[in-house]
Amino acid sequence: MVFFTCNICGESVKKPSVEKHYQTRCRGNEKNVSCMDCLKDFYGEEYVAHTKCISEAQKYANQSQSFVVKESRNKNAQKQESWMDIIRAILDSSEYNLTPALRTAFQRLQSVDNVPRKRAKFENFVGNCMRMPRQQATQVWDILEKELNKMKEAKQEQLAQAKAAREAAQNGKAEKKDEKEQLETDAPPKKKSKVAAEAEAEVEAAPEESENTNRNDFDWTTQLSKIVSKQADGIYLEKLKKKLLKKYSKHVSVEELSEKQAKKFHKRFDKQLKLCATLRLDGDLVKSC
Repeated sequence: MVFFTCNICGESVKKPSVEKHYQTRCRGNEKNVSCMDCLKDFYGEEYVAHTKCISEAQKYANQSQSFVVKESRNKNAQKQESWMDIIRAILDSSEYNLTPALRTAFQRLQSVDNVPRKRAKFENFVGNCMRMPRQQATQVWDILEKELNKMKEAKQEQLAQAKAAREAAQNGKAEKKDEKEQLETDAPPKKKSKVAAEAEAEVEAAPEESENTNRNDFDWTTQLSKIVSKQADGIYLEKLKKKLLKKYSKHVSVEELSEKQAKKFHKRFDKQLKLCATLRLDGDLVKSC
C-alpha cells in the first residue's frame, strides 16, 4: 500500500483516502502530495498512476552501493501489478469508447492496490467498498475480461512465434550439417602429391619385398618335421601352427604379422603340410611317418 504526505497540511494519507482528504480537511485546495517512500511529488490526479513504490531495502541500496537488493518473489504482488497494467491499458485505449461514468470507475480502480481478480469477489468488492452500482460493476468486469483475454492471446502468439523461430533455427543448423556431410561424402578423394604417393608405395613395397625374400628362405619342410619329431605321440594341428607361426615371425623379423601376412602364412602352412612326405595328418594330430 502506497502512503502519501499532504504537502498542504502535512498529514499522512493512504492512497485510497487521498480523494476523501481533499474533500474534507484540505477542501478547496488543489491536490499536492508526495510519496513517503520515494519522496516524489504529485499534482492533481498524477498520484493515481503511482500504484507501487520502492521498498525500504531499495532505499538502502540507493544510499550504499555495496547493498544488493534481492528480487521480490511475491507472486501475488506480481499478479496484482499485471492486473493494474490491464486497467491502465483500458484507460489508455480508444477501443472501448468508455462513457464518463465507466472512465471514472476505472480511474477509481486504478487507485486501489488490492483489486480482486475473480468475478464474484470483484463485484462484491466494488459494490461494498466503492459503492459502485451492480450494473456498472458488471460492465467494468466485462471490459476487464475482454482486455485480459486479448493480452493472453497476444502472449500465446508471441510464445508460438518464439518457439517457431527456435525450431527454424534448429532445423537450419541440422540442414547445414546434413549438406556439409553430403558434400564431404560426394567430394572426390583428395589427390595425393607425386612425392607422397611414391613414398607411400616404397613403404608398402618394403615389407612385401622383405617378406618374399624371407619367405623363400624359410624351410617349411625342415621346420615342420623338426617340431613334430619332438612329439612321439604327435602334435595337435593348431599347436603345430602356433609354434611354426612364432618361428616364421622371428624369421621375417616382425613381432606380429599383418592381416595380409597372416592370411598368406595360413595358406602356405596348409599347402606345405600336405606336400611334406615325412608327416601325416591323423584327425587333429600331426604325426611323423
